[in-house]
Amino acid sequence: MIKQVQHIVVDADRARYAGHPRQGGIFDFGDGEIAVLYNRAPCAYQKQTDVQHDFHGYHMRSQVILARSFDSGVTWDRANDVVVFDQTMAEPDRIAFIEQAASGREIARESIDLNAPDAAIFFGRTFVSDGTEDGFNTISFALRSADKGHTWESVPTKLQPRISGASVHKDAHPLVTMPDGTHLGAMSHGGSPPHVDPVIGAISQNPNVSLYGSDDHGLTWEPISIICNDPTGIGRATYAALILLPSSRLQCYTLNIGGLRDAIQMCHSDDGGYSWSTPEPIVRWGRSPWARRARQHAVTGQGAFGKFHRSPWPIRLADGRIVVLFGRRKPPYGMGLILSEDDGDTWSDQQIIRDDASGPDLAYPVALETAPGRIFTAYYYMLDDGNGFGGTRFIAGSHIDL
Repeated sequence: MIKQVQHIVVDADRARYAGHPRQGGIFDFGDGEIAVLYNRAPCAYQKQTDVQHDFHGYHMRSQVILARSFDSGVTWDRANDVVVFDQTMAEPDRIAFIEQAASGREIARESIDLNAPDAAIFFGRTFVSDGTEDGFNTISFALRSADKGHTWESVPTKLQPRISGASVHKDAHPLVTMPDGTHLGAMSHGGSPPHVDPVIGAISQNPNVSLYGSDDHGLTWEPISIICNDPTGIGRATYAALILLPSSRLQCYTLNIGGLRDAIQMCHSDDGGYSWSTPEPIVRWGRSPWARRARQHAVTGQGAFGKFHRSPWPIRLADGRIVVLFGRRKPPYGMGLILSEDDGDTWSDQQIIRDDASGPDLAYPVALETAPGRIFTAYYYMLDDGNGFGGTRFIAGSHIDL
C-alpha cells in the first residue's frame, strides 16, 4: 500500500483560482519532463461567483495553462507556463475559432502523429449563451501539439455528439492506443435533448458515457458504442477513463452519481469496445479508513460538496498493479486511492493520500508513474490561508511511493 507521501505546490497565488487539471491533462515526455494542464483565473474570494464553476463562475475568467517540470514533478517554474486556450476571448471569437473545424480543417491539415513521444492532445470545452438570462450551451473541441505542448495547432477539431441537440465532452484521461495505432476515448455524452421521461416523470437527457474512435490521429472522432449510463434515468455516469490490459481487455472507470448508486465503478469490453459489461462498484461501504476521522469533522466541517467520491483517475503501473486515485468531498476532505493486484478482479480498501483540506472544493486528479512504484499526481486543493470561502484554490501535487 502507501509507503510514503510527499506533498508539493505546483501553482498557488492568493489572487487566483487554479483548478480542475482533469479537464486539462498530464503528459510524460521522458527524461523527467512532465506537463500538467489546468484552468487558472483571477479570483477575489469575496463572493460566491468568485469560486463558482462553469458558465457563471471562474471557468469563463480562466485560461488553460500548461505548466512544466523537468525533474519528474518536484519543481515547477512559472517561466515555463504556456497558454493553451483563453476562455476570456469574446464569445464570437471563441465560436469562430472552434467553427474553423467545419470549413478549414481539410485546408489546414497539420500532420501530427499522436503516437510520437513529443505529441499531446487537449480536449477542451467552452460555454456560450443560449440567448436566455442564465442558460448556456457547451461546445467541445480538441487541440493537438507536436512539440511537447510548446505550440498548438491553429485549427481545432470540433467534437460532434451522436445525437443532434445533445452535448459531448472528454476529460483528460489519456487516449488508449490500439495495436493498429488507432485511438479510443471515453466521452461524457448528454444523450438526447431534454424531455420528460415517462418512467421517472421528470426532465431527463439520459446521459451516458460513449466510446469514440479516431483512425486519423485525432483529426476526426466517430461514435462506436455506449459504454454505460445510469439505468434509472435520474443519475449519470461521468469522469470516464479507459485502460487497455495486456489481454486486450478494455476497462472503463466511471463515477456513478445519483440514481442507481453513488460509487466509483468499472466495466469492461473484450471485443474492442463494441459491447460492455454491466458496471460494478470497486469501492466498498463499511471498510473506510476515513470513518474515524469523519466523526472528528462532524461539527467543524463545511459539509459535503455534491457526492463525496469525485473524479476517479486509474493508472496501470509497470508492474501490473492498477491504482485509482480520487477526491473525497465529505469531511474529512482530501485525496485517496484504491489498488488492485489482479487487473481489477479485487480491490483494496481505500487508502488516504491526505485529509487536511479546509473544504470540499478539490480533486480532479491527473497522475502518472515517474519511477517503479512511484506516482506523481496533481490536483486542485484548498487550505485555510485567510482567503474567503475556505481559502485559495491551487494546484497541489503528491509524490506517492507504493
